[in-house]
Amino acid sequence: MKNRLCRLARIAVSTCCSWNRKLSVLIWQTVVLAGALINTGELSARDPDPIQLAIERITIADLKRHCGTLASDALEGREAGSVGGRAAAAYLRTELGKIEGIAKGTPAGWVQEFGRDYRNLIAVLPGSDPELRHEIVLIGAHYDHVGRGNQSNSQGPIGYIHNGADDNASGTSALLELADAFASLKPAPRRTLLFTFWDAEEVGLLGSKHWVSQPTHPLKNVRLVINIDMLGRLREGKLTVVGWRSAAGLRSRLAKGNPLNDLEFKFEPTVIADSDHHPFYISGIPSLHLDSGKHDDYHRPSDDADKLNYSGIRRLAELVFRLVHDAANETDLPRFRSEALTEKPPAWITSAPSTINNPRLGVTFDQAQFDRDQAVVTQVNPGSAADKGGIRQGDRIVGLAHWDQGTTQDLRTVVQVARNPVKVRVVRAGDSTSRNLDVELSGEPVRVGITWQNDPTVPGCVILTQIVAHSPADRAGLKTGDVIQQVSGSLLGNDEEIRQKLLNEPSPIRIRIERHGRVSDVAVDLFEPPFVE
Repeated sequence: MKNRLCRLARIAVSTCCSWNRKLSVLIWQTVVLAGALINTGELSARDPDPIQLAIERITIADLKRHCGTLASDALEGREAGSVGGRAAAAYLRTELGKIEGIAKGTPAGWVQEFGRDYRNLIAVLPGSDPELRHEIVLIGAHYDHVGRGNQSNSQGPIGYIHNGADDNASGTSALLELADAFASLKPAPRRTLLFTFWDAEEVGLLGSKHWVSQPTHPLKNVRLVINIDMLGRLREGKLTVVGWRSAAGLRSRLAKGNPLNDLEFKFEPTVIADSDHHPFYISGIPSLHLDSGKHDDYHRPSDDADKLNYSGIRRLAELVFRLVHDAANETDLPRFRSEALTEKPPAWITSAPSTINNPRLGVTFDQAQFDRDQAVVTQVNPGSAADKGGIRQGDRIVGLAHWDQGTTQDLRTVVQVARNPVKVRVVRAGDSTSRNLDVELSGEPVRVGITWQNDPTVPGCVILTQIVAHSPADRAGLKTGDVIQQVSGSLLGNDEEIRQKLLNEPSPIRIRIERHGRVSDVAVDLFEPPFVE
């Protein structure tokens, strides 16, 4: 390093000598000083992040190589028990054997044989923590497909090779790369990692069912299962997530693994027996299933490797890496929620996002003029606050409480937050001046305009269940189903503590929310008067 710095200094001096001797000397002194600092350790490059280095081992080139091999015509669709299926297993054995630090996961080696010449492949990365290494985080993907297809498993036409590039060469390839990435970490994660390549998924989840019934490692030690099936068609960053209600905090873990907010999660509230997470789920083990969604090539001969989104596969593999790494290193992991097996999806998930109306004034505006920030009344509801206060059809509202000819959207919000009684200033048709009216708005004012509920799957958070139309929350863009994680930079407490924060924090209130796996900070302007008399 010192020699290189000296060479750079000489170049700088020779360049500068012709026009500024003093500048050249200064450059020489600076470079020599930098070299001295480096030699003494006072100026050193920051050590590279081992997590990022491990993730960088997951490459698009290797994903293409794996998918291209597994989804080639030579393997004839990787039907379980077929020559092509055995060839796929042989390829996986070879690739696992290249990974330094990964151990064979069964007493017989890599392979767990079962059924009609079916074979799971199991690899293990022993944990580094003497207290936690007996606990297991299991990452799985099925590698079989449907061969040439039949009436029960093909979307047609049958009789042609169904290469299954997305289903599930994509997940299998990602799993190989994840095994390599984790094996590069020194030290290894605290908990043991089990990489499982399931066979015979397409004929009834037989590989994962067999492992659960005859595990190569104690089933009771498996603390979390992540199943990756069909990662190859990521579109607009949308990822389906199943099983997140099987343990408290899984949803928050997923959002934490999405720091760039480039992925959008579709959190499915129910779990069905459609992939290899299910045998673990019904056995009472927290289980997640991730996939990028079905498509027109699903279970058809056209599901080929050239149609895969390889950058998307890599992105999802990175998400899984971060999720697994965090889980494998935490001091404790949440237990299975037995309620998940029987509970109905909560209403905040199944109901369409909506706002509730709070008609405090009771008028309708001319929409065309309203869009031009002119609040001209076209209808006054009988018996409403406006009716009782003397507002008439054709009046143009130019002031209400602390709103004074601002935007009409702001007017609607001030109607929601204003405290009674309010002064309303109107210009009546034919009048050249305004007149003041005293109005008692209906109902109670809102400060933020939200209601919420707790949910055991997102501890330390609350779920928004109602948004008042035109309220500060509505104007800030909050929606029903948003998960509130923080208010004004503080973690949430009980309901009363949350209520007090929302009642007393000064405007704007900063609320951190998670929506579809994306975390953002929202500033809620309370539209309060500029001063309180």
